[in-house]
Amino acid sequence: MSILATDDKQITLIFDPSTKLGRECQAYAVSSEAKVLAIDLTKTKVADTEWVEIADRLGKTVPELIAKDHPAFTNQFGEDVELDSTDALKVLNKNPETLVYPIAIRGDKAVMAHTFSDVLKLIKPDSSDVKIP
Repeated sequence: MSILATDDKQITLIFDPSTKLGRECQAYAVSSEAKVLAIDLTKTKVADTEWVEIADRLGKTVPELIAKDHPAFTNQFGEDVELDSTDALKVLNKNPETLVYPIAIRGDKAVMAHTFSDVLKLIKPDSSDVKIP
C-alpha cells in the first residue's frame, strides 16, 4: 500500500521554498489544472518510509536524493562521504535543505525537477477546447 497519494488529479511537490528552483517548480505546479499538495521541507518533515517510497518511484536510492556538495552537508560531514540508506534518511530529516532537487509526484509518476520545466512532465495538456479542422 502506498503512503503517498496516487491521485492523478493531484500533484505532490516536495521542495525547499528558499531556493529559486523550488519556487519556480511550485509556480508551475500551481498553474496546472491539478490540485497541488506543496510539502515545504522547511516546515514539514517527511517520514523515513515516505523518503524510501519517493526514492523507489524515482528509480533512485535514498542517498541519491542528497546533494553532497550542499554547504549544509559539507560543513557538517565533509566531502567524499559515502552514505548508506539509514544515514541518508537521518541527513534528510535533520537537513532537508540538502535535497538535491525538488520532487513532483502525480499518480504513479514522479520526477526529480532538475529544471522547473521538468514539472511539465506531470501536467496533462488540455486540448478539449482546441478545434481541429
